[in-house]
Amino acid sequence: MINMKRRLGKLLIAGITTGAMIMTSGVHVGGPNVAAAENPPSPWIDITVNGGRLLQESPAFVHQGRVMVPFRTVSTGMGAQIGWNQAEQTATVSNSSHTARYTVGSLDAVMDDHTVRLDAAPMLREGRVYIPLRYAAEGLGGTITWDNAAKSAAIYPALHPGEAKSATADISKQAITALQHKDFDKLAELAHAQGITFSPYAYVDRKQDITLTKEQLRQGFDHRQVYEWGEYDGTGEPISMNFEEYFNKFVYTSDFANADWIGYNQSRSEGNSINNASAEYPDAVLVEYYFDGIHPDYGGIDWQSLRLVFQQEGNTWVLSGIIHDQWTI
Repeated sequence: MINMKRRLGKLLIAGITTGAMIMTSGVHVGGPNVAAAENPPSPWIDITVNGGRLLQESPAFVHQGRVMVPFRTVSTGMGAQIGWNQAEQTATVSNSSHTARYTVGSLDAVMDDHTVRLDAAPMLREGRVYIPLRYAAEGLGGTITWDNAAKSAAIYPALHPGEAKSATADISKQAITALQHKDFDKLAELAHAQGITFSPYAYVDRKQDITLTKEQLRQGFDHRQVYEWGEYDGTGEPISMNFEEYFNKFVYTSDFANADWIGYNQSRSEGNSINNASAEYPDAVLVEYYFDGIHPDYGGIDWQSLRLVFQQEGNTWVLSGIIHDQWTI
């Protein structure tokens, strides 16, 4: 199942690339609202969540000067829970802090029990609910940045990059240094109470991916149990390794403590597997350590990155996940 989802991501990314080449321009921002000049056909609108490209099986489009986005895709991409009342034609979305309700055809939405006037009414299109882009983020307490030249929207469900850096720069430095020095006692100290989940590729499945407890982390390479950490992309063969083997193959594969680029809720990784970290880790800060490709014969596709996932336990940020990313077959 995981491999099929990754393969689906490849096909969708190919479609996105093709669509982006053939769509026309014309999106602009008016005042505080995300707006667009409605020139047929609508421009391809790229959406990222904490830097990860959102794969739109039902693409966003322009309607009466406003960018409309697929409610389900964007909401679940931010890790939110959704509901649908067919009789009332009302869609509900909630996360740990906020709830919003949108009714098809109505300019009045309810956000945390307060009525808010939208600048465009939610609508049904081919059986799917679409809502204005701006409110897809703000309805859950998030923010959005619009890049008019690129026709792209960056959604930050919790913290924008500056806030994320201020919150996690120190613990992220400690964590990447612990990985560099193979200091597993320190890594366990920084870990979430339930341990750290390891994902060999960008696509995360927390029900399937291996989580090591604090005690197992403290054992370091002395923890010799062999796990199936996932599947090799391309072949679908199981990744059967002990922790030391996995660490060397899918964790500290470069000196990420001295990475070319570090992003907080931002990403430069553009591979052919789905980056769904924000959906699997709601309200998290994702810190990406990224290396550009270095081999001249590979045209830059030999890039690699390590993504550290931080969530809050009370008032303390802790390390919940470690995601390795690279170009795959």
